[in-house]
Amino acid sequence: MPGSVWVLGTFDQPTGALFDVDLMRWLSGAGVPLAGVVFKRSNAAHNPRAPEASDPHGDGRTCLHVRHFNDEGTVACLRAFAPDVLVYAGGRDILRRSLLETARLGCIGGHYGQLPQIRGMGTVEWSVMLGVPPTVAIQRISPGIDTGDILLQARVPLVAGDTFTSIRDRSYFLTKTMLAMAARRMLDGELAGTPQQPAAGRQYFRLHPVLQRRAERALRQLLAEL
Repeated sequence: MPGSVWVLGTFDQPTGALFDVDLMRWLSGAGVPLAGVVFKRSNAAHNPRAPEASDPHGDGRTCLHVRHFNDEGTVACLRAFAPDVLVYAGGRDILRRSLLETARLGCIGGHYGQLPQIRGMGTVEWSVMLGVPPTVAIQRISPGIDTGDILLQARVPLVAGDTFTSIRDRSYFLTKTMLAMAARRMLDGELAGTPQQPAAGRQYFRLHPVLQRRAERALRQLLAEL
């Protein structure tokens, strides 16, 4: 399986511990050749003005510390490394086309919602209120909001006593395992993705407290019917 994979994410672990983060472990466990991590710190003051590359373990795996993922310097560094797949670890970053196109097969990321129906934010709550099964989707990220090619989707199992927090925790676990599966299958040439029609879904936003209470009632009713 030729190719290399780089992870993008906001991490506050010491640089030497980045390859021990759960996502990196899932990727390695799936046989994915992890070449490097592009990371920034949650405190912007702790990020460098220009990208800083290091090899903390002396094994050829690179940690690239950046200020912003979309900076010209970051894009130029990644383009020089010529990754095959980028894996976005999650967050609220808007990834620009210039960054996404540095990888031969694109950048993949997870989404807590069935695509294309449920895009945007507050997606677990909106799914429950709309009667759509809570779902994890893996997509090839595009410059739009959750409009990229759909690579994998799986329903999130529900159990008695669930809360939106516990459903999101279960979704997090599914996302990491599915990202590893998707990266491996993309490198093997087994996963191309299904394009979305932009008009096929709707973008949702963070819930007002009134809607949050309605979502919690809908979840209680859903769980009572299991």
